[in-house]
Amino acid sequence: MTQTVEMTRRLILDRPSTGDVDEVFAIANDPRTWSHLPEALVTDPDQTAALLAMFHAGWKSNGLAAWVVRLGNAQGLPGLAPSQLLGTGGVNLIQTGAGTEIWNLGYRLDPACWGHGFATELATYAVERARATSKEVPVIARVLSTNAPSARVAQKAGLQLRWEGPATVQTVAAAGGAAPTRLILADRELEPEVLEWLVSRG
Repeated sequence: MTQTVEMTRRLILDRPSTGDVDEVFAIANDPRTWSHLPEALVTDPDQTAALLAMFHAGWKSNGLAAWVVRLGNAQGLPGLAPSQLLGTGGVNLIQTGAGTEIWNLGYRLDPACWGHGFATELATYAVERARATSKEVPVIARVLSTNAPSARVAQKAGLQLRWEGPATVQTVAAAGGAAPTRLILADRELEPEVLEWLVSRG
């Protein structure tokens, strides 16, 4: 039987199911989650359902994708409870326009649990799992300069800044008047055509 639940020191990582939609949507619908990109706020539960379906398909096709993240041990963490859903995160395999593959690292956690190092714990484990699954495939993260904490998490997980430049007009508009730059981080030097493809996505 295939193992579906994995654990880190403090987190329970499970494959997404349709039963997770409401709780995950509540996090994606929280304006604090999108303070760096206000116009990207998720307002339709169907968007969340589609996202979880994509994660589920990734697990079936690639043996690894993003997890639904729950708290394991809440000892010493006031306001948090064991098994509480904290958000989603992990890596997803993407086919690039350059004809290659990348692991895309991402994480979206409930603001109520920020500041405890959960994103770093999750991201570090996800990068390790990606390397163990397909070590020849780069792990990347695309972050905006307005989301400095997310960039720090990616760096703590072993990724380094490989490119910084202007975001697309659409992204700047979604940032609500800020003028963010786009950061591309990766666990290795990227082939020029892969980096060019990532840059083209703004």
